[in-house]
Amino acid sequence: MGSILIIILLLVVVLIAASVVLSRTTYQVQSIEENEYVELEGNWIRYRVAGGGPAVVLVHGWLSSGEIWEHLAERLAQRFTVYTLDLPGFGESDKPASGYGVRYGSRSLYAFCAHFGLTQAAIVGHNVGGAMAVKLAADHPDVAGRIVLVAAPANEDQIDLPTLLWLATLPVVGPIFYALGRYLRPLRRLWMRPFVVDPEDLTEEVVDDVGKSTPTAVTKTLNVTRREIARGRLARQAGVIKAPVLAIAGEEDQIVDPQATDDWARTVSAEVVLLEQCGHLPMLERTGVFTARVMAFLTGDQRYLDASDEWSGERAGKEDEDVVVAEAPEEPPFPARDEPDTPEPDAPEPDTPEPGAASPDDRPNVIRKQDGRYPPRDPEPEEAGDQYDVSPDPGAERHPDPTADNGVEGQTPRRPRRTGGEAGPLPDIPDNLFEWPDSLKEARPWDRSRETERPGREERGEGPDPGEDANPDEDANREEDANREEDANREEDANREEGTDPEGPPRP
Repeated sequence: MGSILIIILLLVVVLIAASVVLSRTTYQVQSIEENEYVELEGNWIRYRVAGGGPAVVLVHGWLSSGEIWEHLAERLAQRFTVYTLDLPGFGESDKPASGYGVRYGSRSLYAFCAHFGLTQAAIVGHNVGGAMAVKLAADHPDVAGRIVLVAAPANEDQIDLPTLLWLATLPVVGPIFYALGRYLRPLRRLWMRPFVVDPEDLTEEVVDDVGKSTPTAVTKTLNVTRREIARGRLARQAGVIKAPVLAIAGEEDQIVDPQATDDWARTVSAEVVLLEQCGHLPMLERTGVFTARVMAFLTGDQRYLDASDEWSGERAGKEDEDVVVAEAPEEPPFPARDEPDTPEPDAPEPDTPEPGAASPDDRPNVIRKQDGRYPPRDPEPEEAGDQYDVSPDPGAERHPDPTADNGVEGQTPRRPRRTGGEAGPLPDIPDNLFEWPDSLKEARPWDRSRETERPGREERGEGPDPGEDANPDEDANREEDANREEDANREEDANREEGTDPEGPPRP
């Protein structure tokens, strides 16, 4: 009896240790390709882009990946630029130890849209991805445009898991049970069987996506999401959304209550669509009807609903080549243009330009480099009265230099416009242009005789010596010295007349 208790105790210890180790398991992408991965919030996210036109972002749900949108993305790519991504913790993206739920998923979507510069993009979300789309539209109305909610829960009570899948979310045995299911494909198929009404609609890709996650990502995503949408918290926040909303659900959905569409319709202006004989994966179970509904909602063209049967037949023909289906035209029964009623114009002849097309003379003036250099530009045509004549002919008559009174009276004449190399060569620049004059390099002795001669010349009305400097300070000093010299001469003359000489004996 004691040995049995010891064995049981050891098994419990091993079970707890294994559960702790598995619950902390993470995954990081090893090989990164720039055209398939982008780093968001510190995690590598796998994405795919197809088509051209307005942006549409497809967000998968719990236990799946972006591969679930394969058929819808193929149709949307005819009119839109389609972005699909694997959320953190699922598919081929990184699987960190934390950062799961509606709030973190909305942040990842916002970073994804900001990375590609998407504004007013249509968001299509399935399951938990639909709740993330609602959170994104409520927090960032400039990023999200039209919104499509596919089997998205509005309350925690609307989520119901089958027993086998519920065991994989338990605290202790959940990580071990999920790790067991990753290696046993039949067990994963049992997990996903309640997601569809017809077992044939359960594709191998869906079964494989269930085993690509980690116990931490599976458990935390479900638990955090339930807490964030509890008591209609997210549905009340959706009341601020002004964008059009389409809520789609299967009438026989066993994972999310179809009545969740009514809860969304109470808070937002939503169009509700319930698909008959459809479970939790309408994009796989009712491919034609689901795709037609989404295309009609995003484009506003209700004629897409007429092509739902043909698209369903095309998918059946791809999956089973032995099944004979009615031949569908290569093009849809309506043109994929915004104005479907307008007939296509006949193709113009090669030599006949289309109406409104730019002629060769109206082409934009674009000059490109040739061998790393720009070619010389052609001379611009001259306009009469707009510019001065700059003729390349040296012997041609040139316009006189502009003066204040040249041209029309009261108008300022325009300056002549130079064109590269047309006015002839420029005059030679003197070699001593930037040299100081010799008169400023060396100091010359002061000539007193010029000071005495200067007042006499000024009295006679003669101008200054051309060689004199025109410095006003020097002129003032010279004038002052000349005045003192003149006073001294007058005093000397007066002494001579009186017969006394202060410096010597009186003169005879």
